[in-house]
Amino acid sequence: MSFSSSYKHTIDAKKRLFIPSKFRQMLGETFYLYYDPSLPCIAVYGEEEWEKKSKVVEESGDADWQRFFFSNVVSVEPDKQGRITVKASFCEGAGLKKDVAVVGVGNRVEIWDADKYQKELEQLNASFKRFPSVIN
Repeated sequence: MSFSSSYKHTIDAKKRLFIPSKFRQMLGETFYLYYDPSLPCIAVYGEEEWEKKSKVVEESGDADWQRFFFSNVVSVEPDKQGRITVKASFCEGAGLKKDVAVVGVGNRVEIWDADKYQKELEQLNASFKRFPSVIN
């Protein structure tokens, strides 16, 4: 399972965000929003991938890491319209306003403020030559 592509959507005043059906199908009925204050976006994981990440943290035995990690996650289930509610503190931390980008990034989906994501893409496109080619 590999997430790819990006979509532009809006987040409403109640912090509801439409998740594209392609992503919802891959994420499953319940998925996990994780906000790490050191990152400019919110990460979204399906059950299987979230279990892998959780296991690493649990098995570390590091109570501080566990406290930090598990206090920054919320499980969500899309409503009948395919929307999730994003925790207000996550929106604030990631700088999400009205326009957002919902982006597939391999093993996860990321939710970005649309302007921040556009700037990130411009920087990546300017330095694309540093990435190895996957085409032979």
